[in-house]
Amino acid sequence: MKQIEITTRVLENIDKVKEKLLKLGFQQREVGYIDDTYFCQSLFGLRENNIADFLKRCVLVRCIRAGEDVFQKLTYKNKVFQGDVTLTEEKINVNIDDVQQAKLLLLALHFQELVQVKYDYWVYEKDGVELALQNVEGLGLLLEYEHLEDFAGKDGTTILQAKERMLQAIKNLEIKITDEYDVKKAYELITKKISTGVSF
Repeated sequence: MKQIEITTRVLENIDKVKEKLLKLGFQQREVGYIDDTYFCQSLFGLRENNIADFLKRCVLVRCIRAGEDVFQKLTYKNKVFQGDVTLTEEKINVNIDDVQQAKLLLLALHFQELVQVKYDYWVYEKDGVELALQNVEGLGLLLEYEHLEDFAGKDGTTILQAKERMLQAIKNLEIKITDEYDVKKAYELITKKISTGVSF
């Protein structure tokens, strides 16, 4: 299944957004925390203009706490881009039972840590629409909307039009957001690291 999603920046307080969603009839379905560490075989040559190329080659060590449950995974995200915009994404997940050992294994195989992405999240649902508020360390408040339809075989124009409609659907909820619909968490955090002079 090829999923599409949008991620936009929220311009208001998280409590106000939660209140708006509840008043509109959304139900809080899940609360959790995600800690993703991105590993790449080599960081040689990483620059601000080629971050996406490195992210395409990354393996993630993921720890997801959803309520009382903890899920640990190795994940590869196969993303298809059109220019700078993510069109679709397919995930390959392998369940593991020890994220620290998984990290040590990757380091022993000469992978290098690229970035950590950590965030609390709250998932709200109404009539098959699922919105996830994400409070990302170092980035702030984002809102992700995953489309439940399978977009396998759909062309880029169809997908971009769907993303525009998804962005408008969020605006129709009177949540203050930017016009961005493809905020990339790892990409932005790496850009910040490079701009502050961190060397890889």
